[in-house]
Amino acid sequence: MNETLRYTFAYTVKSTGERSEMSVMAGSKEVAAEIISSRIADIEFTEEDDIELGELINISKKVGDNYIACEGCAS
Repeated sequence: MNETLRYTFAYTVKSTGERSEMSVMAGSKEVAAEIISSRIADIEFTEEDDIELGELINISKKVGDNYIACEGCAS
């Protein structure tokens, strides 16, 4: 069973050129990449095809109430 981790991706809104980053909880990097574009589009009030997903910036693991960088968590 995969552990749920927090995956942080960079992204660009194509229509405005605005760049930012967003995190999503998922069981794998692949699942995170599949679901995050729609969530970004909702927050940016745009369509999914207006989002250019960038690189995976960070993977974090929940420890207690905090998230810590997880160097060995790359799937």
